Amino acid sequence: MNLQNTDFKTLVQTAQVQGLSINQDLPQATRSILERADQAQRQLTTEELATICQVSNIDGSLPDSLIQRSDQLVNQARGHLLETQPHLVQPGGALHPQDRAETCWRDCWNFLRVIIYAVACNQSCFTNPSGMAALRELYRRMNVPIKGMNIALSQLKEHALEGVSRSNDQQLISDCFQHLRDQLNKTAVKS
Repeated sequence: MNLQNTDFKTLVQTAQVQGLSINQDLPQATRSILERADQAQRQLTTEELATICQVSNIDGSLPDSLIQRSDQLVNQARGHLLETQPHLVQPGGALHPQDRAETCWRDCWNFLRVIIYAVACNQSCFTNPSGMAALRELYRRMNVPIKGMNIALSQLKEHALEGVSRSNDQQLISDCFQHLRDQLNKTAVKS
């Protein structure tokens, strides 16, 4: 699919971060849970989290803590971004007017939601390649400030790591954020 010639509506429908539900290395039950949760753009329920973590051998308290803190984490990242880059929300800034800024914060929350899915699955590579290509093209067309998004994601990661004591849990969270940033910042190869 040539994304540069794809119409905007198709791009919006195709732009998808979560690729775990198509990962054949994961059990069908896990993929089904993730697909339903992702389609509804919601966090995992306690039961869904328990089912996934039992298979992945992840202590469910780790992703559960991230779920419980997700709104707070996004608000902390937003506060830092607005403190360090106040021009983004001022007239002429990339996140002006207010509805544009709200879309950015919603994207941050959804990025964190999918990262939590990945943590629960113990999978640091979790994106949908074609969905991410569509998202990058959509962001390009909408002139989304990727630099600002990267600052927000860095802050999300820092705050998500607070209170995480086990080094392998810290590494998993860090790897998930790094994978997302790598995919978000990937540029098309010009031939």
